[in-house]
Amino acid sequence: MAEKPSMGRALAEALGLPGRGRSLIEGNGLVVTWCVGHLVEALNPEGYDPAWKAWRWDRLPIFPEPFRYAPIEQTKEQFDVVARLLNRADITEVVNATDAGREGELIFDLVYRLAGCAKPVQRFWTSSLTPEAIQAAYGAMKPGEAYTGLRDAARSRQEADWLVGINATRAQTLRMRRAGAEDGVWSVGRVQTPTLALLVRRELEIRDFKPQPFWTLRARFAHPNGVYEGRWFREQEGQTQERFATEAEVQALAATLAGKPGRIRSATGRTEKKKPELLYDLTALQKEANKRFGFTAEGTLGLAQNLYEKQLISYPRTNSRHLTEADALKAPQWIKALAQGQLTELGPFLDQLRKRWPVKLDKRFVNDKEVEDHAALVPTEKPARGLAGDELRIYDLIARRFLGAYFPDRVETKTTIITEVASETFKTNGTVVKEEGWSAVDPPYRRKKAEKVADPAEAEEEAEEDSEGGLPVVKKGEAVEVAALQPKEGKTTPPKRMSEGDLLSAMQGAGRDLDDEALRGAMRDCGLGTPATRANMIETLIKRAYIERKRNILLPTDKGIRLIQGLPAEALRSAELTGTWEARLERMRRGEETREAFMADIRRFVSAVVEELQDAPAPHVHGAPCPACGQPMRIIPSTRRGEFFHRCLPCNVVEPVAKAH
Repeated sequence: MAEKPSMGRALAEALGLPGRGRSLIEGNGLVVTWCVGHLVEALNPEGYDPAWKAWRWDRLPIFPEPFRYAPIEQTKEQFDVVARLLNRADITEVVNATDAGREGELIFDLVYRLAGCAKPVQRFWTSSLTPEAIQAAYGAMKPGEAYTGLRDAARSRQEADWLVGINATRAQTLRMRRAGAEDGVWSVGRVQTPTLALLVRRELEIRDFKPQPFWTLRARFAHPNGVYEGRWFREQEGQTQERFATEAEVQALAATLAGKPGRIRSATGRTEKKKPELLYDLTALQKEANKRFGFTAEGTLGLAQNLYEKQLISYPRTNSRHLTEADALKAPQWIKALAQGQLTELGPFLDQLRKRWPVKLDKRFVNDKEVEDHAALVPTEKPARGLAGDELRIYDLIARRFLGAYFPDRVETKTTIITEVASETFKTNGTVVKEEGWSAVDPPYRRKKAEKVADPAEAEEEAEEDSEGGLPVVKKGEAVEVAALQPKEGKTTPPKRMSEGDLLSAMQGAGRDLDDEALRGAMRDCGLGTPATRANMIETLIKRAYIERKRNILLPTDKGIRLIQGLPAEALRSAELTGTWEARLERMRRGEETREAFMADIRRFVSAVVEELQDAPAPHVHGAPCPACGQPMRIIPSTRRGEFFHRCLPCNVVEPVAKAH
């Protein structure tokens, strides 16, 4: 039983079954059938008790026991086919061949149980759909009982989401109706609400930000070997000052230094080696595709899934950036496939590998302990032919990242010149790439010159770093002429709005900044959602009108902001709390946590949230008049429990409730 028709047909072909049936393929003592994603869904509350259809406080919380399910109406025909096969008299054993992960396990388990099947189950587990991988996995199946932890985690995640979503959504909607809001349903979820909170908090930081002017002083120096620029700085009590608070200060210093000679206080160079990037997991791939091409997370996952089903890459829904020792033994076949495939521009790099064959991956990329269910994303032993458009772009990213792992470090020389003029100092930075190493194969993304950098200071730093090879050769003590002094005005800038890649990073780190990939190991068990579900969560927030996508930026809507500001239950907004839940689900998968204990805690949490929402004051729609425009302001709960404030949405005026009254 596969998860999708395309996967089922790939299994049948690899196992020697003839034909391409509409709902199943049978032969040689085997029957291959498939789902079409989920075939079964949880009942709505009214499916248990008609009294639960009404949204009323005295009907909350809702705790069905046991949970009940039904076939999804649109795909009931295929469910009936699978259910009949599961109960067919001559079928003696069932092979669960859904996707090798938590969601695939849930898809199988729900169908198996709803069909009333009790036959023994074998688990088919593979990270590739090539015939060789399928045949190897078919010969290495394990009893279904070996995956009890995965099944329990899958069921617990689904039931926890149902309990939190149904109860918190009804409670918050009743609160908003009590306040006179007319925005329909106010959906709340275990993962979606903390995700929305990340965007709302960033947006409010931007709205509340007050830009402050500053000035910098740049100088152009003339040396016999060439011209270069530097930026003024001063070291005071261990702090580096690079900005002036007033224009008068910078102009006064410029006037003082005008016409004065300069000299080289120091000229230092250091060599830096940058190791190849780790291989892609799904989140890293989504972030890179968003940055380079503007692809949505869902779009990248869809493209990677297509490539997987075409047998060209390994299983995409992975959270690992490493390979196992067994994977590393297959890597030469993947290199051979790249040589035979359509990426002819990789030819020169493959020729370099041939000259030092056999090649072996560094231990930095191969670590069995870093691989849980699936290894990093890599090309397979099937050569790519006929790919075009966005699929080719994603395949190219994965292929280059894998191939780059075989190449040496990128070597850069960093040069820093400190120029002194009348005891004032100016700094100049420059970078020269001595050896491209892996970056020739997998070039790092560089912002196009046409792309605007929001922070002026960041733009200046980028300009300095762009001066590769442009600095003259100078020595300590040499004289230079001050050719020009240029005061420049700038303004402090607010935090930037989140791109889809930024939000994925925040979700991955459960609200913590995890740009440093070395921290990923310590935080592996935490995060909002999983690599496989984050893309869908972003799309869900858009469909529910909580956020909107503007080009590559995600913005919370007025409704999304009102939900987060008006939600008194901090736990529902907490990324860290949801991260710990994900960690517990992961421990459950490993057999270190019981399903019973987890679900008991979820029920206690839901009861507490419903009680808190019922007891909290309603978020009044209208409050005191706005001092700027005179329109009624909204009274909204603060992020601090028990505190409230007025906000005029059109004017963005904010005042404490006491002051407004």
